Amino acid sequence: MKKRTLGMILAAAVMGTLFCAQAFADDSITVLVESGSPAEALANATAADFEAETGCKVIVDAVAYTGMYDKLATEIKAGQAAHDVACMDFVWLAAFDPAIEPLTDVDTSDFLPTLEESGTINGNLLGYPMWVNAKILIYRKDLIPEDKVPTNWEEYQALAAEMADDEMYGTTVFGSGTDAVCSFLDFACQAGAQGLVYDADGNVNITDQAYVDALNFMVENANADYTPADSLATAATESQELFNNGKVAMQLNWSHQYPAAVAALGADKVGCAPMIAGSAGIGATTGPWYECVMKNSVNKEMAMKYAAYMYDHNADYMNLTLKIAGRTSVYEEAGAQEGNEHTKAVLDTLAAEQSQPRPMTQTWAMTEEVLVGVVESCLGGADVVSTLEDAKAQIEAIG
Repeated sequence: MKKRTLGMILAAAVMGTLFCAQAFADDSITVLVESGSPAEALANATAADFEAETGCKVIVDAVAYTGMYDKLATEIKAGQAAHDVACMDFVWLAAFDPAIEPLTDVDTSDFLPTLEESGTINGNLLGYPMWVNAKILIYRKDLIPEDKVPTNWEEYQALAAEMADDEMYGTTVFGSGTDAVCSFLDFACQAGAQGLVYDADGNVNITDQAYVDALNFMVENANADYTPADSLATAATESQELFNNGKVAMQLNWSHQYPAAVAALGADKVGCAPMIAGSAGIGATTGPWYECVMKNSVNKEMAMKYAAYMYDHNADYMNLTLKIAGRTSVYEEAGAQEGNEHTKAVLDTLAAEQSQPRPMTQTWAMTEEVLVGVVESCLGGADVVSTLEDAKAQIEAIG
């Protein structure tokens, strides 16, 4: 009798706990965002309106980029749902695919070019695109006439050499960290790479001629007098600082650096254009982020409403510092306004046939480390062909 009574008490306690948890879940969702990112700013700015519209409180958990992956991986491994929604870098989608709830019946016609492809794995769309970034050409339009703005590798190098003097470099080379990898892959796109790092059959393809040409282009520029000597210490931030301080005539940098440069130098001094073309045309690799709903969410219906709500409010991203978004209509409308000229440059770049996302692979973090070493070694004087051959073997070993 006592055992039965104790069992009833424990069962009631468990049911009470589940009821309380469910009641709390119905009243709130927790959203994971990168601290300092557009996602954090917009999540905080819209939280009150979403609660007023739905009755659901939005708890924003802002975490540094390097900690986001680990946090998600830990809770997914534990089978818990500490977060109902996560705004993710698309390079994580392959690793977290089993834990992300696919979207269904979504109108993707307004997604920016490449964003449906880069958000889809095994036929499943894993999130709404929040924003995308790609590199474009940013230049000093008070020094470079419109008819001299370079459109291809040869014009770019010639103009860089012409603009360089004792006071200013012609351009920069990104030789540091993940920015170096993205630049390498940008140039590989332009040189004709079909699939980045992996071909359509899943074979590592970085020894193809396109990658050889891309690295040789970077090495030529890094060794030229028209670029800073410390390319191995230069990435997006360092290049932008040089540009804003009047030390660089042009740069191939992320599109959000354009409005920042306008703010620093004035609209009369800064221009932008699509990414330059190599032998295969214009091309760039992309950096989109997606609003994803976690499968283990106990409030999945509300999480889905929230993800759709943030997509509906995508235009609000253009009011934030970076001025980047994920919808074609938002870019087209914004591009008509002074100060947002970078949006047209991005549209033209993304629409190019050779623009493509980085590979969908669960091992991207390790693969990217290998590619960082490739660029650093070659800019440091290593043989391009043999370095790529060694890197191919390393990536194949990663699996």
